[in-house]
Amino acid sequence: MIPRILAALAVSALCFGAAVAQDKPEDKGEGKSDPSEAPALRALNKKHITPELRAAVDGGLKRLAALQDANTGAFTQGGHGVAIAITSLSGLALMASGSTPDKGPYSAHIQRAINYLLSCQDPNTGYITGPQDGSRIHGHGYATLFLAQAYGMQPGNRNLQKALTKAVEIIQKGQTSFSKEWGGWGYVPDDLTWDEGSTTVCCLQALRAASDAGIIVKKETMQKAIAYLYHSADARPFVVDGVEKKGYTFKYSLSSPWNPDSYALCAAAICCLNAIGIYAEGATWKAQDVGKVYKGGLDWLRYKLDDFHARKRQGQGALDVGHFHYAHFYAAQAMWMAPDEIFFDEYFPKIREVLLEEQDPTNKGWTNGSYGEAYSTAYSLLILQVPYQMLPLYSK
Repeated sequence: MIPRILAALAVSALCFGAAVAQDKPEDKGEGKSDPSEAPALRALNKKHITPELRAAVDGGLKRLAALQDANTGAFTQGGHGVAIAITSLSGLALMASGSTPDKGPYSAHIQRAINYLLSCQDPNTGYITGPQDGSRIHGHGYATLFLAQAYGMQPGNRNLQKALTKAVEIIQKGQTSFSKEWGGWGYVPDDLTWDEGSTTVCCLQALRAASDAGIIVKKETMQKAIAYLYHSADARPFVVDGVEKKGYTFKYSLSSPWNPDSYALCAAAICCLNAIGIYAEGATWKAQDVGKVYKGGLDWLRYKLDDFHARKRQGQGALDVGHFHYAHFYAAQAMWMAPDEIFFDEYFPKIREVLLEEQDPTNKGWTNGSYGEAYSTAYSLLILQVPYQMLPLYSK
């Protein structure tokens, strides 16, 4: 169905267990591994994995582990009511270091995160949520993504298989029908009257992850989602050195004509187009010339990067700047998967510099995000660890 499988395990967004030591990660005796020792990564180390990055990641991982609630397993310390999403992102960030649910210094933390999310799933509907949780479909999407990565590492885990199957079912039932041929997702799976770009890409990436992990996803659902992104695209020409380029951004919603020219929404959309095999100009999906949208959006992201960082430094509160970590979680993936290495080579040193500057020098976390320290720290670690390629989501 899909021309490219991102990873062997998943794509390519905690109520049980003993108490967790808050001052250091748990180690089951394997010793702490250094991801940079993998032979396939040594060439990347020279450009992207610097000693400063390693130190920042090591400190950030320890801090993130300390933010997990020892009783529930949720990453709610200093959070703001979106435990499903933050726990899922935190689990992904710990996996990105090389730990799995079974092995590694953060294996116990990852397993507790899995247990927490499974405990939050409605056994009838499959919806992963909670009465006091505001994550809604974003949280469900990230939980599905995380559990799919974990299931790929534990393919015999029937509990994960069952949970993922139910999670996929409710995502598919919640797809809106803006037209008969294309559909997105809103904020909750039982409201089919509203669609939104960020919720759509979150669900789409979750479905790709589940499909790659072996869970059946309807072809029709994927076709409508890609068509939705294609019809959400807006041409945004720009000029570089006197030459006009064909850029694209993406609407906030097809239910609304508003297009905020958001770096965050564009990065998320391009990331998802790439995830299903659209990674070159000229690529098509059914009758749609999706390749031109992918290439134009990627070029626009490259063009707008410095402007994005400049507006952030100036304290501007636009939609994309206000979702800085979210934006770069997707932008890092989009640049990493770009067909030309120059995209990531230009992008990553800049975002690495920003994140290393913003890391708390005392506790080694990141505290300046929208939803608390665990949110910012998890996203920052997910961005910085892209070159490690330890998370199946980042496999090229």
